[in-house]
Amino acid sequence: MILFTFLIALLLVAAIVIIAFGFVVGAGFIVMFGDVIICALISALIIRHFMKK
Repeated sequence: MILFTFLIALLLVAAIVIIAFGFVVGAGFIVMFGDVIICALISALIIRHFMKK
């Protein structure tokens, strides 16, 4: 029973670390490629505007 409790605690800590790592990597991706994403979005809006005319 002690081993089971230890493994559950270890699983919870590992899950929290993995989720935090995912947030950090996601934030890093947005910081590095945010300007490219915004530029593509603006270009798409400009193209859509001229296609409607």
